[in-house]
Amino acid sequence: MKILLLTAAVVASALGHTLHLGRTCPDLLPFPNLSVDKVLGRWYVMHKFDTDNTCLVWNITLGQLPDTLLVTETRQLSFLDVFGVDHTHTVTANIEIPNLEVPARMRVRWPTSALTGKADFIVFDTDYDSYMAVFECDRAGLLHRRSATILSRTNTIDEMFVRRLLETADVTHTALSTISHETCRHSGQHNWHVDEELFGLLPGVDEAEVKRRVSDGVLDYDITQVEIIGEGVTAEDSGFRGSLKRPPAV
Repeated sequence: MKILLLTAAVVASALGHTLHLGRTCPDLLPFPNLSVDKVLGRWYVMHKFDTDNTCLVWNITLGQLPDTLLVTETRQLSFLDVFGVDHTHTVTANIEIPNLEVPARMRVRWPTSALTGKADFIVFDTDYDSYMAVFECDRAGLLHRRSATILSRTNTIDEMFVRRLLETADVTHTALSTISHETCRHSGQHNWHVDEELFGLLPGVDEAEVKRRVSDGVLDYDITQVEIIGEGVTAEDSGFRGSLKRPPAV
């Protein structure tokens, strides 16, 4: 069971992103004057780049350190569903707000991103009550990964609205996957948390302990000499699959 879970966690960490040449992330405009308190609480992940996991839910709470948030993502891993494992999988990340004058431009550290470290975490649109759109980008070596996440306060969303939202922000949607919430478990027979250690598998750890471990902080990895291979690389003439255009050649 531990081997299955470890394999699923490794696969899941590679999904949800597209891979691109260069270290320059797209410069999306952050949502102006974001009210952080209004984005707290439960969000259903309705769309995300390149993933086949189901029942993704975010719960955003205040962190224990000033100017920080915690995002706890619960999901069902498709790899384990194939084997009929009754489970839920939870990962908690730490979000920092480096500049309080631009609160929508944040930095996130997912515990499954050991090679890439912290990533840009930009809230680029929201009305607080029904939807929120987030763009993430991290860098490793000569590459960077991109991901967009569309969230809803309920488990439904207008698909045409999502299309217009992404087009307005100049984020095309060829790599956007739809997240199913049809067969979700409130709690599976097996419930796992991933903590700040690389793929640390800790069955039975309660929420307070997860928050404590994440809030203790994690090291910033020196990623300047690291290269990664992940989702998004294709053998087609275009070179890379992604929802955003490859940066022009210098």
